[in-house]
Amino acid sequence: MPLQTVLQSLLASSTSLVALKTLTVGSIGLFAGQALSYNAVIMPALRTIPPLTALPVWAKSYNAGKNIQVGLIFTSLLAGLPVYYKTGNAFFLMGPLVMGAIIPFTMAFIMPVNRTLLGILDGTEGKATTGKNGKNGHQSSHGKGEGDLNELYVKWDLLHFGRTVMSLAALGLTLYGSYSRHALTMFQ
Repeated sequence: MPLQTVLQSLLASSTSLVALKTLTVGSIGLFAGQALSYNAVIMPALRTIPPLTALPVWAKSYNAGKNIQVGLIFTSLLAGLPVYYKTGNAFFLMGPLVMGAIIPFTMAFIMPVNRTLLGILDGTEGKATTGKNGKNGHQSSHGKGEGDLNELYVKWDLLHFGRTVMSLAALGLTLYGSYSRHALTMFQ
C-alpha cells in the first residue's frame, strides 16, 4: 500500500488528526521543558560543586536526556508532518522542521564539547590529578583543570540554550497553528 494511501486513511478521521496535533505539540513541549530544565536547573546546580565531582553527574544526565530528546524530535516530525499534509497548516510544517534542525545544530556545535567532557571523564582526555591539599589542584594531563572544566560547562550550557530557544520557537509555532483563529481559518 503506498504511503500516501496509508496517510490518507490515517488522517481520514478528525480524532486521528486531533491525536496527531496533540502528539506534535506535546512532544515539542516536553522537549522544550526538558531543555529549559537543563539551562535553568541542572547546569546552574552542577556549577555549584567542584567541576570534577560534577562531571559524572553531568554525563549521567546527558546520557539519560539524549535518548529522550531524540525520541521527542522524531515524534514531533512523525506526528506533525502528516498534520501539515492533511490540513495544509504551515505551522505544523515549520514547528517540526525547527525541531529537526536541532539535530544538525547539536552535531555541529554541541557534540565537540560533549566529546571533550566525556573524554575527560573516561580518561581519553587525560587523567585528573589532585593537588597537595586536594582542592583547586585538579588538572588533567591535557591541561583541563577545574577552570577549563568550568569553561566547558558554561560553553555547553550556552550552546544548549540554542536548542532550548529552537524548541521554544517550535512550540510557539505549533501552538499558534493549533489555537490561533487566524491559523484555524486560513488553512480551511
